[in-house]
Amino acid sequence: MAEQNILAGDVNVLDQMINDLNVHKETIERQGRLAESIGDIAKNTKEAQQAVQDEIDSRVKDSSDAVCAGFDKAIAGDREKLKEVQNKRDKAKLAGVKERIAAETAHIHKENEALKNQVKDAFAQENIPMFCNSRIYIALYRTKRMTDVLIYLLCIALVYAAVPFLLSVIPQFPLWGMILYYVVVILIQSFTNKMIVEKTLVRHAETIDMAKKLKEQIRSNHKKMKKIAKNIKTDSNEEMYGLHEFDDKMNEIREDMKRIEQEKEKALEDFEMTVKPDIIAEIEGRENERINAMKAELDKKSAENLKLENLIKEQRIYISSNYEAYLGKEYVTVEKLTELKQVMISGGAATVAQALAVYRDCLLYTSPSPRD
Repeated sequence: MAEQNILAGDVNVLDQMINDLNVHKETIERQGRLAESIGDIAKNTKEAQQAVQDEIDSRVKDSSDAVCAGFDKAIAGDREKLKEVQNKRDKAKLAGVKERIAAETAHIHKENEALKNQVKDAFAQENIPMFCNSRIYIALYRTKRMTDVLIYLLCIALVYAAVPFLLSVIPQFPLWGMILYYVVVILIQSFTNKMIVEKTLVRHAETIDMAKKLKEQIRSNHKKMKKIAKNIKTDSNEEMYGLHEFDDKMNEIREDMKRIEQEKEKALEDFEMTVKPDIIAEIEGRENERINAMKAELDKKSAENLKLENLIKEQRIYISSNYEAYLGKEYVTVEKLTELKQVMISGGAATVAQALAVYRDCLLYTSPSPRD
């Protein structure tokens, strides 16, 4: 067929062309179904392989966790023991620190007690109220330090500012009431100050000043004790607290934890070398036959698909070179060729070329006129 001019051919040539086109169409459809089947098989193969891998991962993880469980439990138990010993050690150190602080500050405590007793005895002997040794008394009547000044100003502000302000927010509080308040406060303050000064400072100024100095010395001793306590707490030397027993026990627990960790690592290495390969072999051995069969079918159909693709290309080239080159692509369809065949069967043409000319004339004749 390819060696002759199809335009000179008879109706048998058209039959051959129609048959070639139908075969080409059937080949394309068969290749399409085969490609779809290949896609399904490839998808099923991938899912089966993934299912195998998922089962392997799950089994390996479960088995690995089972291997680690006993070791992890033992390590967790050692951690709790270590924590308990550490807590006991901390408590023992804290007790030792307290004892050391008490021992190193005992003489200062004793000195403070002696100073306090000295003040009490002096006040009792001269019948001076202990109020005269209080913080507020010293701030009001023996003001010297900055804290004394602040306390004094606070008392003045409370009496002459804070209380009047509270009275002023009372609805319809009379002005004469505020004046009366200030008058009463001034009188009370003047009378009280006069009485206190006469009863205490005038008669016992020397003893009160002595008590003030002793009070400052006591305060200085408190600062010394705080400094000693701070130095003891920050001292890194723990030899004097007798903590060796706790340290030895903690080192023993740490060594045991280290040993268990090493045994765990060895068990995991053995698992990787023996158990894991056996698990993989068992699962793959169970599923390999089915997966290999799917792969074999996939390879077979892929090879067949490749042949069909090549055949389609050859058919397409043949149709293009031998049919479309003579008739034009628009006439190389089953429908158009069947119509040309009808022209030849009806006796309207003896050759394909004549049938094509008659067909074109009929189209031209039946086409609507531009005027229409």
